[in-house]
Amino acid sequence: MTAVEYFQPGNHRQDDGELPDLDCREHIDAMVHGFYRRLLDDPVMAPMFLDVAAIDLQQHLPTICQYWYKMLLGENDYRRHMMAKHRALDDKQPLTGEHHERWLQHFMNNLDGRFAGPYTDRARHIAFRVMDNLYAQLSKRRELKV
Repeated sequence: MTAVEYFQPGNHRQDDGELPDLDCREHIDAMVHGFYRRLLDDPVMAPMFLDVAAIDLQQHLPTICQYWYKMLLGENDYRRHMMAKHRALDDKQPLTGEHHERWLQHFMNNLDGRFAGPYTDRARHIAFRVMDNLYAQLSKRRELKV
C-alpha cells in the first residue's frame, strides 16, 4: 500500500472543528515553522538539513511557505524545481526510506491536534503523494546509476 492509498480525507478527530485550517498564509506559516522545529530537533533529520543540504533557514522557510501557498491557496510565487534540489541532496548523501518516513511522520504529527479541515486534509494528501513520488524517483535513479 502506498502512502497515497493510506491517506483518507476527512479522517480526523471529532473535536477538530475547533482547530484552524490551513486556509490562509498565517496558518500555513505556523504549520511550516512548527514542522521545521520538529525536523531540526530530530537527530537523523537535522544533519540532512543543516550539514548535508546546509540550508539557510532565513531563506529556506519562506521558500517552503511559498510552496505550501501554491499547493493550498493556488498562489504562483513558488517556481523552484523540487526534484532537482532533492536529486542534488541525494547525490551528496542518499535519502533513505528512514528519512522519508521520518519526514512524513513529523509532518503528520505537526498537523495533528493543531490544524484540521479540508485544506489540512489536502496538505496531508499532498505530503503523502510528494513523499511517495520523491522516494520512488530517487530510488529508481540510484538503481539506474549502478
